[in-house]
Amino acid sequence: MSVLDEIVGSLPVDQTNSGDTLGESNLEWVRRATAHAEHVDDFDMRHLRYFLTVVRAGTVSGAAQELRISQPSLSQQIKRLERRVGAPLFIRSSRGVELTTGGRAFLREIQSIPEQLRSAIAAATPSPRTWPVGVCGGVPAEVLAEVQVGLTGQDADWTGGGTTSPLRMRSVGAADQLELLQHGEIAFGIVRLPVPAPGLVRAVVWDEPLGVVLYANHPLAGRTELTWDDLSAQRLLWYDEGCAPGYADTVPTQLTALGWKAALHPADQDQQALFVHALQTGGDLVALRPRLAVEGDPQLVWRPLPTRAAPRERLAVTALAGTRSARFLGRAATRRGWPFLA
Repeated sequence: MSVLDEIVGSLPVDQTNSGDTLGESNLEWVRRATAHAEHVDDFDMRHLRYFLTVVRAGTVSGAAQELRISQPSLSQQIKRLERRVGAPLFIRSSRGVELTTGGRAFLREIQSIPEQLRSAIAAATPSPRTWPVGVCGGVPAEVLAEVQVGLTGQDADWTGGGTTSPLRMRSVGAADQLELLQHGEIAFGIVRLPVPAPGLVRAVVWDEPLGVVLYANHPLAGRTELTWDDLSAQRLLWYDEGCAPGYADTVPTQLTALGWKAALHPADQDQQALFVHALQTGGDLVALRPRLAVEGDPQLVWRPLPTRAAPRERLAVTALAGTRSARFLGRAATRRGWPFLA
C-alpha cells in the first residue's frame, strides 16, 4: 500500500457533520494530513511524470522524445529529483537506465499517485455541463455530427432554446491530444487510427476507403480511372508526423506495397482552404481522402485507387482508460454500434 493509499484510507466518516461544517474528528484528520505538506513543497508533479516516463521508456533519450523535451533538460530534471530524494534513482549505462534499489522503492510508493490525483479531481468536480473535445485536422463535418449525436443524443443543429451544446470542440493536433487527456484539459479526442498512444480506449466512428483527390484542372482529372503508372509521376500531399502520428507512416507503407512509392509533400491539413489551395497550385500534387470527405466541393475531383484493397481512413473518438469519459464513451459506442477498442 502506498503512502497516499494510507492517507486516503484513513479518512473517518463523521455522521454528525452537516453541510460544509467539519466535525472534530475530521478536523483532527486534516491537521495530521496537512502536517506532512512541508515535506512535499519541493516536489513537482512534472518530476514524477518525468521519472515514470523514463522508467517506461527505458532510456532517457526515448523518454525525452515522448515528452517532447530535450535530452539534456530531462537529465537535469531527473538529477534534481534525485537530489531532492537524497539517493540515486537510476543506474545509467550505454544500453539505457535501470532502477537502483532506492529507485524501485520510490517507484512502488509513487506509481499510483497520477491515478489517485485524477480520481481526486473527478471526485471534487461536478458532472461537467460541457465536454471539451480535441479534433485533429481534416475531420469531415459528417463525423463531427455523428460524434455529437453519439455522445449527447443531440443533432448537430440542435439549439436547445438557446442553450449551448454539451460538446465544446476545438482543433488539437493528434500528437498533443494524449497529454491534454492526461491533464484533463479535454475529455475526448478525435484522431486517425492507428495512433501510437498507450492508455487510451477508442470508438471507431468513421471507416472509409481512401481515393485520389485532384484539383478540377489537374491533367488527370478528366480520367474516370487511374493506374499506378499515372500516379507514379505525382507527388502526394500528405500529413506530417505531428499532425497524424501512426497514420502518416502506415498509409504510405501500404501504398508502396500496392505499387505506388509516393513522393510525399507534407503539409498542415487542418484547414480545408489551405488543403484546396495546395492542390490548386501544386501542379503534380494529388491527395488521398475518402470520397465523402470531398464530395460536393466543385473545385475537387475524386477518383478511386486502382485496387480493391485501398487503404482506409478510420477516425475514432478516444478517451483516457479508466476515466469517467472512457466509461461514458463505452456506453455511447454500444448505443451507436461503434466498434470499441480497449
